[in-house]
Amino acid sequence: MKITRRNALKSSALAATALALRGPRLFSQASTAADAHIDIVPGEPIGTISPEIYSHFIEHLGGVIYDGVWVGRDSKIPNTNGIRQAFIDAMKAVQAPVLRWPGGCFADSYDWRDGLGAAANRPARAGFWGQEDSNQYGLHEFMHTCKAIGCKPYLAANMRSLPARDFYQEIEYCNAPAGEVPTNSHSKPVVNSLAAQRAANGDPEPFNVDLWGVGNESWGCGGNLVAEEYAAMFRRFTAWTPGFSPVPLRFVAVGPNGDDVDWTRRLFKSLYSNSERRHLFGLSVHYYTSGSPTAFAEGDALKFGPDEFYDLLTRGSIMERVVTDHWAAIGNTQEPGQPKVKLVVDEWGAWYSKSTQIAPEYNLSQQSTMRDALLTGITLDIFQRHADKVAVANVAQSINCIHSLMWASEDKFMVTPTFHVFQMYLPHRGAQAVRAEFSAPGIRNPLANAPIPVGGNSYTGSLEAVKLLAGLSGSASISPTNAKLMTLTVVNPHIDRPVTAEIAVAGTGIASYTGTVLAEDDVHAHNDFEHPNAVKPRSAATAAVAGGRVAHTFPAASVTTLQITLA
Repeated sequence: MKITRRNALKSSALAATALALRGPRLFSQASTAADAHIDIVPGEPIGTISPEIYSHFIEHLGGVIYDGVWVGRDSKIPNTNGIRQAFIDAMKAVQAPVLRWPGGCFADSYDWRDGLGAAANRPARAGFWGQEDSNQYGLHEFMHTCKAIGCKPYLAANMRSLPARDFYQEIEYCNAPAGEVPTNSHSKPVVNSLAAQRAANGDPEPFNVDLWGVGNESWGCGGNLVAEEYAAMFRRFTAWTPGFSPVPLRFVAVGPNGDDVDWTRRLFKSLYSNSERRHLFGLSVHYYTSGSPTAFAEGDALKFGPDEFYDLLTRGSIMERVVTDHWAAIGNTQEPGQPKVKLVVDEWGAWYSKSTQIAPEYNLSQQSTMRDALLTGITLDIFQRHADKVAVANVAQSINCIHSLMWASEDKFMVTPTFHVFQMYLPHRGAQAVRAEFSAPGIRNPLANAPIPVGGNSYTGSLEAVKLLAGLSGSASISPTNAKLMTLTVVNPHIDRPVTAEIAVAGTGIASYTGTVLAEDDVHAHNDFEHPNAVKPRSAATAAVAGGRVAHTFPAASVTTLQITLA
């Protein structure tokens, strides 16, 4: 079924769209032709938008590492020391700030020492996902990938099958300075043996990894633990860990399965039962969006109708509840005087069936359409609206898997609509998020009462929360270098109709603005190897500014970035 703006009027999903999402408008002046309103309040800052919420994730899974990131040093495919050059260039284009590795569930079966030393001497292992890992891509190759991109590494440590000693020594291997190091005024300088081993393996200078995931999904593939068991292991693994740098290590504790707030409450209660609370920086939260299976589509990336389209986006918007509920749970258990623990949403995205895999060996690869672009915008806007809560987020995954920004197979390469949204949201990085109120008719979710597939990291809470999709949503921020420059990003999820919104800024006016929009007639539109540029952004049509306000029309099923110059 092809969904276009012309035939979407027949969809039952649009039968009831008259419920407003917000209360009274902030500004009382009447609008002329606007059917929605966006009121921005620069005087009510939320927080600085961390660049690290636009971070990425790669795992030894399907074609992510081998043939995705890694093609080998002898490959005819353009590469830098074996790393696919197109991958490096695309990650640079979205200014990737952080890259997480080696998992995912793979991390808790991985021995970091297997990927060290001469490539010919590295042992092949049976990977977690049922495929062999040759270990040609190991710790040094990952660090070289991060260096080539210009991003920071985020290591997920094996907490299930390796002891705490190995975690301690992995930190030491990565961060201990090379050469002779003074100990104290009464002892001779010493050479750290693990730093010497790192140097012998080709990298004398420390990797200076400060972001560490202490396990992964310990409630499931990471050990099937309960919160209290994990809390005890977290304390043991992180107690008296070496620093080697004036910058403290940032340890991320394993958070819940999706919206399991009980895990968070019990975890922090147990963690705080001991007075030693070293370096607890963040709580990992994983949330994947899976739509309701229907007779029309069983969670297919391409075969979906209007009902499935709206259902997926509605369930994706539940990320806001996931963020606020876990934030409240942390706050209710945290004692006064303790550093505020932030949220690290280090796995998120839409997860479909295997029907659109690149090939059978590319496990969990899936096509990405305009629907996924809208989900990306909705999710990033949620993180930006909660800039005071979310410190890091990692889309899962960067290439050839789930919510990918790019596809690669041998010498073929292309970017997805999700890639373009990440580029469009770049102006928000490091900016000051400010309150923005969106007033627009909502869209009822026709599948709100349908079950979703049983599985981890998805929403399983009250059905009331998935009944209504915002008819217009977004976020706003002020440039850190120019107080007159504002960025507004907006998602219009209506399949069939544009929405004209009057935009007003409290305390000032709009002098001028420009825009970029990602939109297609068909929400199934996507890029593939034969048509790599079928979906791409274009300049947005702008309207005349009148009285310091503007009535801008957001196309149907679109993601828009507006650069607003304030009066």
